[in-house]
Amino acid sequence: MDWDGPMRKYSLSVVCTFALGTALLSANAATASPNSCPTGAVFAVGGTWDPTGQTTQPVTDRYAAQGYVAKPVSYPASFWPLGDQTYDASVAVGVQALHAEVDTFHSQCPGSDVVITGYSQGARIAGDVLGDIARDGSIPQSQVTGVLYSDPRNSHGGIETVIPNVVPGATMSGTRAGFGDIPVQEVCIEGDGICNMPKPRDAPEEFVDSVFGYFTKHGTYQPMMTNSTPPPQPGLPESPAVPLQPAEVATAIASRLVENLTPYVKAALSSALTTVLTAP
Repeated sequence: MDWDGPMRKYSLSVVCTFALGTALLSANAATASPNSCPTGAVFAVGGTWDPTGQTTQPVTDRYAAQGYVAKPVSYPASFWPLGDQTYDASVAVGVQALHAEVDTFHSQCPGSDVVITGYSQGARIAGDVLGDIARDGSIPQSQVTGVLYSDPRNSHGGIETVIPNVVPGATMSGTRAGFGDIPVQEVCIEGDGICNMPKPRDAPEEFVDSVFGYFTKHGTYQPMMTNSTPPPQPGLPESPAVPLQPAEVATAIASRLVENLTPYVKAALSSALTTVLTAP
């Protein structure tokens, strides 16, 4: 009896069935079933020296309580010369990593919402990616929201919109083109020099205050991250009707520098005198 024909057909049938099953499994792996997908995902990017996004945990915890999955995005979070990578290189890696994380999640759960948030350098990255999504339409804008804490490209005085390029590898990129129809909340503490820096010629004293505000205000955003309705970002002082002359700007800046430094100088002198007077 000739078994070659029937056996060959049977073997081909098994191979085809196996191949079809593998293809179906691959398809299911690429796109999760709606029942297995969360309400949404919150992608959080930390600031400089926070490569794993620990500072943004209050935000991710708040969304996790609403059924979102938290996805901190890792990147160098560096700023040369205080880190091993330049600001530009660190931002570029962060943008690429955030895009990859968001695209992967959306391909697996296309019906779930996407929240993108970031703080400081992380807000620069998050804002750039939100702008990219608004332009390329890779995700329906109705499914995306953003929250930016102390964004260096904030249109109300972000440091990247005010000062020139002075540090190699740290390009001041100016304001963004916008976020389309994506609702983006920008949270900025008045006087924080990263997101609320006036132009020195328009408001020299406030400019100096914002520089010191980096040290006194920039690290105080966590209570606002915990609060679901943080206060709106501040406006900036209006430009004077008559532009200040360079000498007036220099005088105002010098005066405010002395005013801001005086408490620190007094404290340092007091500490030094105490040490001298109490020495054996």
